[in-house]
Amino acid sequence: MRLDRIRKLFNLAADQAGTPEGEAAARIARRLLVERSVSLAELSEEERAATDPFERREILLGGPAHWRCVLVCAVAAHCDCAAGYLPGRGKARLYGRRGAVEVAEYLFVVLSRALTRERAYHLVTEARGLDPAAQERSASDFCRSAIFALQLRMQEIREQEQGERPEVTALVSAQSAGLWRWMREQGVSQRVDAPFPWAMSESGVKAGYRLPLVPSVEDGLAEATRRARG
Repeated sequence: MRLDRIRKLFNLAADQAGTPEGEAAARIARRLLVERSVSLAELSEEERAATDPFERREILLGGPAHWRCVLVCAVAAHCDCAAGYLPGRGKARLYGRRGAVEVAEYLFVVLSRALTRERAYHLVTEARGLDPAAQERSASDFCRSAIFALQLRMQEIREQEQGERPEVTALVSAQSAGLWRWMREQGVSQRVDAPFPWAMSESGVKAGYRLPLVPSVEDGLAEATRRARG
């Protein structure tokens, strides 16, 4: 999967009139995964493994905040990958097919930037006047609530895809088959982090529904794909 094409398509997510950038990006991510899976389905199992192997990629999260770790895990699930991290390091690892990992990394960047902007706006509006510790708690609750809303929206996208084109969803899932076995063979041990205390933030949930993801993007997606290829 060409990285320049992924960049162009995700850049278009910010240009969809009337469409939240996050939702547009999440729909584009699934579209890219579908295209990759359809093209690979024509190859033999050996050719698919050589063309799109499993890989582990370390990415910078843009900061040590725990919400970034939560976000990268949500993105990985949406892109049929897995994510691992150590809290407070500002880094994470994505595991999956090479093409899926590339898409997941770009989707994380788009959503992380959008949520960072929303967080900054929250701090100067609703959290203004609070002491530093209270501001940090408010911002954390805001971000976690926004990611919760994003997860619901991404799940809706996948369920819509499953309902309308089940054969396509099956193709995408088939490409990631064997991921956990491969991770064990590579010595990757996953653990569940201790629960992270947070409270639901109504404004955060609303922000999550504003972030990049929306049905109207589908109308222009075919044209966007054609332009990106050109």
